[in-house]
Amino acid sequence: MTTTLRSKSFFIGLVITILVIGLNFINLEHVQKLLQRVEGILYDTRLLATLPNNARQFDEQIIIVDIDEKSMREQGRYPWSRSKVSDLVKKLMDAGVVVIAFDVFFSEPESNPAMVILNNNQHLHTQARQQIAALEDSVNFDQQFADTLTQAEVVLGFLFDDSAQTSGQLPNNVINWQSSTEYLSDIPSFDNVLGNIETLQSAASGAGFINSVPESDGFIRKASLVLNYQGQLYPSLALEAARVYTLADRILTKSKVTANTSWLQGLSFSKHFIPTDEKGQILIPYKGRKKSFPYVSATDVLNDRTPHDELDGAVVFIGTSALGLADLRTTSVGVQYPGVEIHANVFEALIHPEILPIELDITVAILFTLLLLTGFLLAMLMAKQGPMRILVISLVSFMVHIGVNWYCWTVLKISLPLFQILLLITLLTTYYGAIGFISENATRKKIKSMFDQYVPPAYIERLIRSAKGVELTPERRKMSVLFADIRNFTTLSEQFSPEQLSDFLKAYLTEATAIIFDNKGTIDKYVGDMIMALWNAPLDDENHAEHAVVSAMKLIALTHDLSKRFALKGWPAIRVGIGISSGDMVVGDMGSSYRKAYTVLGDAVNLGARIESLTKYYGVDILVSHHTYQDILKVAIVARKIDRIKVKGKLNAVEIYQPIGFSRDINEQTMIDIQLHEKAMEKYLSGSWHDARNLFQQLKQSTNLSTTVYSIYLERINTLIDKVELKHWDGVYSHETK
Repeated sequence: MTTTLRSKSFFIGLVITILVIGLNFINLEHVQKLLQRVEGILYDTRLLATLPNNARQFDEQIIIVDIDEKSMREQGRYPWSRSKVSDLVKKLMDAGVVVIAFDVFFSEPESNPAMVILNNNQHLHTQARQQIAALEDSVNFDQQFADTLTQAEVVLGFLFDDSAQTSGQLPNNVINWQSSTEYLSDIPSFDNVLGNIETLQSAASGAGFINSVPESDGFIRKASLVLNYQGQLYPSLALEAARVYTLADRILTKSKVTANTSWLQGLSFSKHFIPTDEKGQILIPYKGRKKSFPYVSATDVLNDRTPHDELDGAVVFIGTSALGLADLRTTSVGVQYPGVEIHANVFEALIHPEILPIELDITVAILFTLLLLTGFLLAMLMAKQGPMRILVISLVSFMVHIGVNWYCWTVLKISLPLFQILLLITLLTTYYGAIGFISENATRKKIKSMFDQYVPPAYIERLIRSAKGVELTPERRKMSVLFADIRNFTTLSEQFSPEQLSDFLKAYLTEATAIIFDNKGTIDKYVGDMIMALWNAPLDDENHAEHAVVSAMKLIALTHDLSKRFALKGWPAIRVGIGISSGDMVVGDMGSSYRKAYTVLGDAVNLGARIESLTKYYGVDILVSHHTYQDILKVAIVARKIDRIKVKGKLNAVEIYQPIGFSRDINEQTMIDIQLHEKAMEKYLSGSWHDARNLFQQLKQSTNLSTTVYSIYLERINTLIDKVELKHWDGVYSHETK
């Protein structure tokens, strides 16, 4: 781990992390817009994925009275006369509506028809003018509407707009907020407003602004509950409707002051506390896509086509979904979403704060902490890993962060940013994946350069696919090792010029290596004329003993064939002795910091070398250890026991065998001779020397098996009969030379 933390790739991973965090401080508008846009898309995706199949239901009935296309066909184009709006309010009152909120404002007085007639007809005589003037009050529709407002709980709308000239009247301030020029605030402020005419505003129960708060990409995800106008805070339409509905007199603010800045934390009215961000905004908990709330056409209300029980006890928002009236918004749950329904969503959330998703004050700190921890851990885990492991780590990291984000949203109702974390994971995955790919390619080349002279190409590819690294850490495993040595090579070499000797060895070693490769072997080394090969490393080979013995038998067949070909060149015949041993060995990179070699060590390795040197003594081409013999019995390779011996430097006795061939390939007479051989060895090892001698003498006449060993035993028996007592006999012969 310490090496990883000090590595260059780990350091670069941390640099990438710092750069991703630094995106928050880059004062470039297009960069910030891009961050907000992608974060907004992720927010919208999460919101849409968690919308319930059935819209949430509460005791409060919230209904939208819609000035829709149907209403305008039947009642005329909007804006309507205040008398008609007054009739609409009366109809709603009669139906039992509790609170009415207008998502429209009345910033100009309606012309009085009587005054219009008088002003446009100056020629009328005095009596006619008096009669018409007497009608002025009866057609003062603003006053009629105002009289209706005094009889109901009605909240009017108004609009803050710095591009317009201030007109109309604002409602009495209902928000307690300590403002001071000494303290700054993030609550948006305005200098101009389009309010309602004094007659209507004075009669209404309250008023709230109808401004929407689109983000940089034009989507409405948040709603402002308060805005600042000339040092005072005013409520939104939904907030004022909630205050009136709950019979609260005032709206209280909760703020904290740090570094000469006043940070708004929340609002309270009646028994409700609404946490907000420093701008006085909340995330809108959309109930669903558009028309998730019940809609009633305004013309149906005016024409008494709506059952009264449908509206009884309801809170009504009056607005429009008509395309021509330009009150359609782009939201997280759809485009052309009626603005009036946004107010309905916010009102429901204010009455039931438990459904409000919140953004913590420490969201930025949480984001930076997550970015630092994620960057540090991924840099530590991904450094020096291959592409597949990096991909797995990346996928796990994606799932963990998305899962935590999902849990916070669905269970804790906390909205946490996600894009920068996903961006960081993607960048680190890309970087370390590229480094891992380059490193893996270098590893492939290094492994190939290490083994392409020793291992068959097909196995090199398997090794590369399965390799954990080019540093092949030494390990202990059961293996087979083969030593093949040309007999009398010193004498042979004297018959060649240097060039001929090179050609001679090349011809033999090339074909011998091909045989070993074909049987899944690995060349450990060439030492002059000697070949050392091993099985079951670096690639697994359960049948390593079989493949080693088969290779040995094919090498003997090769020497016979080569001898015939060499004779045509005038070269001498070639004979080899082969020793094979199986057992536990240590295999891996061995050597110094200057030079290493992939090789094997262990007693079983030394035994293979010792028994190879005994092949000439026993007059056989191949000798194998007892462990090798036990393994090849499973595949029907027939072998005869040659001796029970102690080799130089070893205390324990071992049995050695000569493989003859596969049982299917051995003729009947040879099998009879082998059985006779085993009987003779049994007599010899048990001390029945006279019987053993008779059998060895008989076997010495065989033409199917090498008979040198029988001369050795006959000579050995002649010595044993005179010198060794049977009670001290263990059948072991000690070789004093290597």
